[in-house]
Amino acid sequence: MSIILADLFFATKNTYQLQLVAGAAGLSTAIDWVQFTEDIATTSFLKGGELIITTGMSADSDSWLDDFITRLIDQKTAGLIINTGHYLFDDAISESLLTLCNRHQFPLFTMPWKIHLATIMQDYCNRIFTQSYQQDRTTMAFQRLLLHPDDPETSLDTLTSLGYETDLPYLVLVCQASALPARLIQQFSTIGTRTYHLQLREADLVIFQNPSLSALDQAMSSLDGLALPHSEAPLYFGSGDPAASLVTLNRSYQQALFALKVAQAQQRRYINFNDLGLFKLFFAVPDKAVLAALANDSLSLLAADDQKGQSSLIDTLRLYLEHDGSIQAVAAAAFSHRNTINYRMKKIRQLLNIDLITPEEKFKLQLAFLIKDYLEL
Repeated sequence: MSIILADLFFATKNTYQLQLVAGAAGLSTAIDWVQFTEDIATTSFLKGGELIITTGMSADSDSWLDDFITRLIDQKTAGLIINTGHYLFDDAISESLLTLCNRHQFPLFTMPWKIHLATIMQDYCNRIFTQSYQQDRTTMAFQRLLLHPDDPETSLDTLTSLGYETDLPYLVLVCQASALPARLIQQFSTIGTRTYHLQLREADLVIFQNPSLSALDQAMSSLDGLALPHSEAPLYFGSGDPAASLVTLNRSYQQALFALKVAQAQQRRYINFNDLGLFKLFFAVPDKAVLAALANDSLSLLAADDQKGQSSLIDTLRLYLEHDGSIQAVAAAAFSHRNTINYRMKKIRQLLNIDLITPEEKFKLQLAFLIKDYLEL
């Protein structure tokens, strides 16, 4: 994880007399490193994510700066600081160049010649290193806390030293993506008093300190149509209930993982664990065999008959319960004749030895189907 350009700029703009002249929309870009570059030919070695500093010493034409910035944009660098006043001056930055930077959300800064390059580069590199070190410690502490909840002391000591208060509520949000879009992470930053993003077991996690549940719901409702970059795959999210403190954060994490499973199975963008109804009760049962036995008590005879004769009794019963006993609606949903549905329902009543009239009879079967759905997640 990297330092955000906006944080670096606002923290040091007075010290180094930085002026943001274009590309303000790109200030949320993350910076991996700071690189001093003068030669367009060397830009091919850039990996992307670097904040570039130049004096323009190699400028040999009126179009040099335009060509240089175009190459930096192509290489996906984070922005450019021009050390003006010797080789390049402010009037070298044309209106067309400002338009180019704004269009590509590429931050362009100027800095007066009197600022020593060695000073700003050493400062920025130290800040990036310190930020990276703190983020590595934070990530490892959260990973230990989530994966080894029975031994929280070391993780809690580390997180406390990094400014995380133990006794505040925390909530975990999980996404199946291996990398969330940067603009989405930026949006999440307003949901809690502190927000931390990390990867764990091929999933993206966002941990909110003292979260606003209404703000989270609002952010989730604005995500329709959002997909991973260069992919048609939609993003699905699950969140747990707020944990009372860091000590119980693992519970929110486990709940979020389960809510994500349900969201994927039902192809719903976002599900909060608290919205899962009876699934919350099933989740709290440690022995899943107990749930399986309860469902089998109601459905095993129908399943055995289906297996023998492919009679679709279980599917028919589910539709019957979903359509409140309307034979016509069941027939339409099953693409079958009314007589076929009536025959199957008669057989279901005989096998189960019930009339399917009372609410108690129907609830027991509906509960069995819910358990079946839960165990298939």
